Amino acid sequence: MKKDDHLFLIDGSGFIFRAFHALPPLTRKSDGLPVGAVSGFCNMLWKLLTQARDTSVGVTPTHLAVIFDFSSQTFRKEIYPDYKAHRPPPPEDLVPQFSLIREATRAFNLPCIEMEGYEADDIIATYARLAVEAGGDATIISSDKDLMQLVGPRVHMYDGMKDRQIGVPEVIEKWGVPPEKMIDLQALTGDSVDNVPGVPGIGPKTAATLLEEFGDLDNLLANAETIKQNKRRENIIASRELVQISRQLVTLKQDCPVELPLEALSLEPQDGPKLVSFLKAMEFNSLTRRVAEATGAEAQAIDAAPVDVEWGTSAHGPDLDPGAGTAPAAKQAGSADVGQGTRPADLAAARAARFAALPIDRDGYETIRDLTSLQGWIEAARERGLVAFDTETTSLDAMQAELVGFSLALYDEDAKDKPVRAAYVPLTHKSGHDDLLGGGLAEGQIRFDDALAALKGLLEDEAVKKIAQNLKYDYLVMRRHGITVKNFDDTMLISYVLDSGMGGHGMDALSEKWLGHQPIPYKEVAGSGRNMVTFDHVDIARATAYAAEDADVTLRLWLVLKPRLAAEKVTSVYERLERPLLPVLAAMEERGISVDRQILSRLSGELAQKAAALEDEIYELAGERFNIGSPKQLGDILFGKMGLPGGKKTKSGQWSTAVQVLDDLAAEGLPLPSRIVDWRQMTKLKSTYTDALPGYIHPETRRVHTSYSLASTTTGRLSSSEPNLQNIPVRTAEGRKIRTAFIATPGHKLLSADYSQIELRVLAHVADIAQLKQAFADGIDIHAMTASEMFGVPVEGMPGEVRRRAKAINFGIIYGISAFGLANQLAIERSEAGDYIKRYFERFPGIRDYMEKTKAEARDRGYVETIFGRRIHYPEIKSSNHQVRSFNERAAINAPIQGSAADIIRRAMVRIEPELAAAGLGDSTKMLLQVHDELIFEVEDAAAEKAQAMIVDVMENAAMPAVSMAVPLKVDARAAQNWDEAH
Repeated sequence: MKKDDHLFLIDGSGFIFRAFHALPPLTRKSDGLPVGAVSGFCNMLWKLLTQARDTSVGVTPTHLAVIFDFSSQTFRKEIYPDYKAHRPPPPEDLVPQFSLIREATRAFNLPCIEMEGYEADDIIATYARLAVEAGGDATIISSDKDLMQLVGPRVHMYDGMKDRQIGVPEVIEKWGVPPEKMIDLQALTGDSVDNVPGVPGIGPKTAATLLEEFGDLDNLLANAETIKQNKRRENIIASRELVQISRQLVTLKQDCPVELPLEALSLEPQDGPKLVSFLKAMEFNSLTRRVAEATGAEAQAIDAAPVDVEWGTSAHGPDLDPGAGTAPAAKQAGSADVGQGTRPADLAAARAARFAALPIDRDGYETIRDLTSLQGWIEAARERGLVAFDTETTSLDAMQAELVGFSLALYDEDAKDKPVRAAYVPLTHKSGHDDLLGGGLAEGQIRFDDALAALKGLLEDEAVKKIAQNLKYDYLVMRRHGITVKNFDDTMLISYVLDSGMGGHGMDALSEKWLGHQPIPYKEVAGSGRNMVTFDHVDIARATAYAAEDADVTLRLWLVLKPRLAAEKVTSVYERLERPLLPVLAAMEERGISVDRQILSRLSGELAQKAAALEDEIYELAGERFNIGSPKQLGDILFGKMGLPGGKKTKSGQWSTAVQVLDDLAAEGLPLPSRIVDWRQMTKLKSTYTDALPGYIHPETRRVHTSYSLASTTTGRLSSSEPNLQNIPVRTAEGRKIRTAFIATPGHKLLSADYSQIELRVLAHVADIAQLKQAFADGIDIHAMTASEMFGVPVEGMPGEVRRRAKAINFGIIYGISAFGLANQLAIERSEAGDYIKRYFERFPGIRDYMEKTKAEARDRGYVETIFGRRIHYPEIKSSNHQVRSFNERAAINAPIQGSAADIIRRAMVRIEPELAAAGLGDSTKMLLQVHDELIFEVEDAAAEKAQAMIVDVMENAAMPAVSMAVPLKVDARAAQNWDEAH
């Protein structure tokens, strides 16, 4: 850049939002893709390029660049973690347009600049400085006050909406201070949108007056005691530290390490065919004609460009929901029909029909046996920006499974009859079923380390979208080999978001449902029962048919299901609650938790002794010895011999001894059923935990690694298995003792952070119960308050039994408890329980209103929603079967409450570790377990106090900014040497 050259710096994010909000909604006619912001952006850009000299700027630029925000995670977060913390997520219809607008910028042959860790304003400030230093001028195309600090003799701003140039006089006119004092003014006033604190009660006029009186911010702070107005003086003195932080936040960096030099921003002539091709793809007919005429392009002869649409938690939406994650946009991946943009429901259905009609050709799968072929597939995946991926291993335990091979599938839009091709890469298959006879590895396999080195580049390439089914397993397997999968989609989770409550989300079920295809069962290739072999003993040809089919089906499912997210307006649930949680859970599973074998062994002995004592007591009460664990013998004793009430026979003709049957009998105070219930609890604790847990201790890590399922419950709650750590009883002394075996490693503590009564708080919010909201706001004991409301008993000195009954009703109401159920729980008459429930609804009528409204909505729509938009379907809520209908109604009432609570903790889990890392606590504090409303961390002793405060803060504000809770969330946290002491 030389003297007198003129650089235009376009605030891309400002352009986007102006275009989006200034114009009516616009969708592409062919498929319903929202393109209003893209249209506005393109028209504004074309007008600026062709008419700049005729505007108040009065010059044609010699250099030009469009600057975008990469994400909200910038260096300012390190200065002030709450910076921009309350910004709402962008409108759902705007999200898919972020990547399209970047494509538009490139189609205009303009530099599209963004930098991780910096905001667009910082990059603009840097280039403006460089332009002035080179002897040129700069015009910033924006009206954002944050950029006005840059205005000077050779730097101006231009508001294209008003055709108004902003120089030094205009800044003074607007704010009462010159540009060089804008930083001080903003530091004083703060910014509620960006969460810059500032000084309470100080607005722009007051700030300008103070700066005129004291000269600058430093002098003002040094002499704040001399301010005459009491409140103003007190606020400024109290806010000195925050004002200094605010000044750092609003000061733009002018030394960003920009990669493109000024010379690279030189304005080049428009590439007419390239721009026309993009505009035709967007179906902007009027602008296409104007561009074609101006550039001499033959519009009729130019095909529409293939454009991919990147949905979701991409870095390409300014200030997305904090903690939602970032991922650069994928490269072009076929045509817009392949992309992930909005599709009306009928188009999604049409696409499903199309893929269902295309047969899956197992004979056409390729076995990749050499590195050159593998690299060819990898390069093809990079060109398309899209690949399906699946692993084959020796075990379902991702922490111990050995990688045997992997499969890939690619999409080719031009291959109309066979758009998907797939291949399998065998790595460690044995040459026979018996190692001693087989003689080692089978021939024709790529060397393991070479294959993984090539695969690593693909899986970690953020420009390529990886598609998988139940990716968490593959993610963890690859993590153990030093590979972190980046930029991914999971078809299981997409299905879960779309159709929770409508059936399973496994690949086989989805394939049959959406593709009309039944994949090869695992047992057909690996055998079953005693004849089952691990996958490394499967013949490579058979393995190829099985494994490549998995990748093929997964890619087709993605093509069918992904467009439905936007069409059915649930993209934000997937992008903010499901996808970003996957690597979080994988990391937790990988870490595991320490368990003390000696404590478990001692507890096992104690439980055995207690069980033996109960057995003796049971035999004495029954009058004979029998097998307590035999349902038939137990039923014959209880209902045949002793004639206890409530006996029912099953279809097989024997007495039912189900848990509910025995619990009901025990609730009536009958000694024998009570002892049997106790015996069952003791033996279950012993067999499920004290005896079984040592077997789950990993031979290498010496820790227990549970596995979390994201898609196994209808409401969004996580489940834990192998081992299940979510069902350890906490209300019994024995259950709590088992938690003492979960310990911190030396130099660390286990930190438990548990939401307090979160479902009742959510109920108060969604049902808008004034009494409950006020009680939570005032920090009142909610159960005592309920008891006082219902029974007219003062909170002070309230008997424990009264509070216990209110607690049972509070939680029971959420789960649609009946008078019969409450009577059993409180050991009272059913009529009395019915009176309690009736009185409860009289005191809190809003709850009844909420229940009836929720049932009506569920019947009308077939689903209910959490406060974050998660849908839970109840297809049988109109069933003619009373029991089925009633069950669905109770579940529908509970689902928005339980589901919202589950969503809140998911949001917290996604946000916590980035916040810890930003605070320098990432290495010292690790999240290990999630148990319903509780999170367990292992933290270094020295960091425990600071980490605890940060974790509590994140959890209590997890609903923000998407939902402003009407009641405060409260988290109880404690650090100790074992889980029981921390809880």
